[in-house]
Formats: sequence, C-alpha cells, structure tokens
Amino acid sequence: MLSNAVVALSFLPLTFAHFQLNWPAARGFSDEIESSFPCGGFDDVQQERTDFPIGGGPLQLHMEHSQTNVAVYMAIGADPGDGFNIVALPQLQVTGLGDFCLGSVQVPEGLNVSDGTLATIQVVTNDHSGGGLYQVSSFTCADVTLVNTPLSQSDFEDSCKNNTNMKVTQENIEGNPNGTSTDATSSSSTGSAASPTGTGAATQATAVSWVLGAVGLAGIALL
Repeated sequence: MLSNAVVALSFLPLTFAHFQLNWPAARGFSDEIESSFPCGGFDDVQQERTDFPIGGGPLQLHMEHSQTNVAVYMAIGADPGDGFNIVALPQLQVTGLGDFCLGSVQVPEGLNVSDGTLATIQVVTNDHSGGGLYQVSSFTCADVTLVNTPLSQSDFEDSCKNNTNMKVTQENIEGNPNGTSTDATSSSSTGSAASPTGTGAATQATAVSWVLGAVGLAGIALL
C-alpha cells in the first residue's frame, strides 16, 4: 500500500502525470481527478469485470507525457478499498507518447488465487518531463476476474499495441513512481511489453528485457 506521502501529494493542484488505461477496462477516467488516490477518483468497484489471465496478460496504456515512470500494483478481493499492497510490476521508466503496452503482466507467484478469483489492478504513473517542483502521481484501476485461460493471439494483438517511438529506458526502479518508499510486498512476477508469439499471453517471452510492440520489436532500450 502506498504511503501517506503519496496520498498527500495526490491532492496537490498541479497535475503533470496523465495517462489512460485502455485494457483491461478502467473504472473510469477524469483528467481533473486522476491524481486522487487510490483509483483516480473512481473508488466504486465495477460490476462488469474484465477476464485477466493469471499466467500473464497485457496492460494497454496511452501515455500523454514524453517521460513517465510506471508501476503496477494489485489487490485481491471483491472490494479491496485502498489495499494495493501487491507489486505486480516494479517501477520502470518509459519515454515516448501514445500507445504503450506492458505485454505480459503476471499475477505474482505465491498468491492464493484460482480461476474466478476477483481482483483489482492499480496502475500508478508519474511524469518527469514537466520540470516542475512537484512530481504528482496519477492513478487508475481496473477490476478483473482472474482466469486460467490465456488470451487468444488475436485478442492479445487487439489489446497490446505500441507506437514505434516508445522505449523503456530504465527497469526495476526502487520505490513507487512519485519517488517515495512503499511498503508493498514484492512477489516473484514477470512483466513484458512483448510482441505476440505463440497462441496467447501465457506463451509470451518472459525475458528480462522489455520488447516493445505488438507490431514489431522497435524501440528496445535498457540501462
């Protein structure tokens, strides 16, 4: 769960870190309240949930700043409130504008989940391109049903696209995207923005490197 410092920063009037989560379907989006913890001002659980593969599924984002830190957290249960204390994907830094896909974000190993378990995914970002004094986090959440069935190849391609200018420039950054520490539990997990190979998300490459694009291998950058 993010610290009180994150909550305090989220109510500052300056909002630099804008993005949208397009898949799985977000609870909602409002540019004016996107900095509200924990879910960008949309705290009510959706009745209609997206099926999300336990073995790995894409997160389709739309980045609206040229350099952004991104991290993914998860909470298990029908209505987790602000209990996003599971690290599904450690913080990384992305450069570029437009479509960006994290191609295989898995449910961390060791969690007591099975086909049909209810969960919520939280994506946190922070813009670094504005040059302002305050780096304000943005939040969005997607309510999902965890399933054993991987996405088909066509569904994966429809839900995982990248602009050719997108690059991951840094991985496994400590802390969360607004630069404060977090007491979230980090479990074994693999995430990648992978080009589709095989028959579904569960067969995506699980290498450490981030392969950008459901349309090709353009824009790999590692530090």
